[in-house]
Amino acid sequence: EKQKELPELTYTTEKPIFRFAPSPSGPMHVGHVYYLLLNAEYKKKYNGNLVLRIEDTNSENIDPDAYNQLEEDGMWATNGKVDTVVIQSDRIEIYYNYAIQAITKGYAYVCTCSSERFKLLVDKGQPCPCRSNTPEDNLKKWNNMFTTYQPGEAVLRIKTDLKHRNPAVREWPAFRVNDSEHPRQGKKYRVWPLMN
Repeated sequence: EKQKELPELTYTTEKPIFRFAPSPSGPMHVGHVYYLLLNAEYKKKYNGNLVLRIEDTNSENIDPDAYNQLEEDGMWATNGKVDTVVIQSDRIEIYYNYAIQAITKGYAYVCTCSSERFKLLVDKGQPCPCRSNTPEDNLKKWNNMFTTYQPGEAVLRIKTDLKHRNPAVREWPAFRVNDSEHPRQGKKYRVWPLMN
């Protein structure tokens, strides 16, 4: 019988990093473990690092017990091969820094269009009016996301190819306003990165 091998990967670093990023909505299930083990096998093959990155930016879908469950299950399933556990909400300031860089370089903008209006435009491959705002205007609006805008009134979008064949990739939202209390961060933050 022919031995099955993992497909070769091309990478440019000396020590590649593999990441598995579940949401803490509950314990791991079989689908989680499948992808975690795939990453663990690549880590082993390339002498890399494996990061368990818990994506907890949607406070409305978090089971507080899942933080420990995911870490314990990850260590158990990989026989201790997880090198680092990162909790996304503990690193929000890093995301804010990248958002500000994207805004100032003209790669992102704050959109205040209704989701219905935005969808009509993006499905036709047309820009929403907010896309042409200056970086200075967008920085002001970004700051207003922390103080003035209510949930659903503004999102930070990344500029992409408006003619991309997949409408879901066009001008995807990177941050939103959410006032729900977070199990780890409480009310410290109200602007949260989205899964995109």
